[in-house]
Amino acid sequence: MHLAAIIRVPPRVASTVTPALDRLHQHSPHHHYYPPETMHVTVRKLGRFPSDDSDVAARLGELRRVVGSRPGFDLTMWGLNLSPTTVFAQVFPHDRTFHSLRRQLGGMADHSVSQSSSERLIDLAARNLAHANVVRFSGGVTTEFVREVSHFRRIHLGRWAVREVELVRSDKLLSREGSHVIERIPLATS
Repeated sequence: MHLAAIIRVPPRVASTVTPALDRLHQHSPHHHYYPPETMHVTVRKLGRFPSDDSDVAARLGELRRVVGSRPGFDLTMWGLNLSPTTVFAQVFPHDRTFHSLRRQLGGMADHSVSQSSSERLIDLAARNLAHANVVRFSGGVTTEFVREVSHFRRIHLGRWAVREVELVRSDKLLSREGSHVIERIPLATS
């Protein structure tokens, strides 16, 4: 289980990815294809909350303060790309708010959670790239599949205004069954 601050991809934007996923699924049905309602942008993985209730209340208070001090901002999803473990939709912030929030939440992350060296490298790269995973690989990736992904590198998938950040406890896929929204924290109104 993971604790993370995330931004949900709104249904109207997530649904624009569906035709591409349908085509990819025809080439490789054995991978995990994210349903539109689970698509999200991770602002920051936060590790684990302390088990002491007073520590949890203090940590939630700090998260509310940090997130609530940031104004709303816009994101645009544009094109699909590949990582070693996923196909992801590239997400572009329209100002510095997203990365500023990500950096500040990084100071609140539980760094005691152990990661493999490959997980650390992927996490380091992800800190500099906003994205939404749309396919998680399970098994081999064929040349035909990679070629099919390349057809979707430059498609505009949508723009949206971000007005809240969710604090969630979830499995790696943020599946419906394995996820729990702890709190929805509104951003400051401009």
